[in-house]
Amino acid sequence: MTTRRPRRHAARAAGFAYIAAVVFLVVLAGFALAALRLADTAQATASQQVLGARAGHAARAGLEWAFYRLKGPDANCNPVQSVTLGDFVADTGFKVTLTCDVQTYSEGQTPTAAPLKKNVFQLTATACNGTAAACPDDSAAAGADYVERKRSASICIAADGTDCS
Repeated sequence: MTTRRPRRHAARAAGFAYIAAVVFLVVLAGFALAALRLADTAQATASQQVLGARAGHAARAGLEWAFYRLKGPDANCNPVQSVTLGDFVADTGFKVTLTCDVQTYSEGQTPTAAPLKKNVFQLTATACNGTAAACPDDSAAAGADYVERKRSASICIAADGTDCS
């Protein structure tokens, strides 16, 4: 009867397979963690984009409201000077703060020889979803879900309420 020697290299190969399996599992777990972080970042980015679009539309609606209020004879900034539109909060979740500046110019005469006065209104609407009474909300600006958008527009209205030409 012959005696066999045990194989040493087979035991070494089995030990290497265990180490390779552990390394493979660690690398696989790293890939899974990276995929989860990417998905979380993509979700936060999409949420911010939606909130930003809604804030932009709220600011534009504030400008449209101001344009409506300025139409008519003897238009002035009083109806829209530093006003916060609270009605927007219930409908959109955004507060809109409007500011108005006006400059009056005299440009020639009307057909009846009266001076032709034109008012150029500079309107700024700021929309935000903070908790303060007006926008911008500096206390909420550091929050992850805070969004603020600002839109500006100019409109020229003659003293008789017609559009400037």
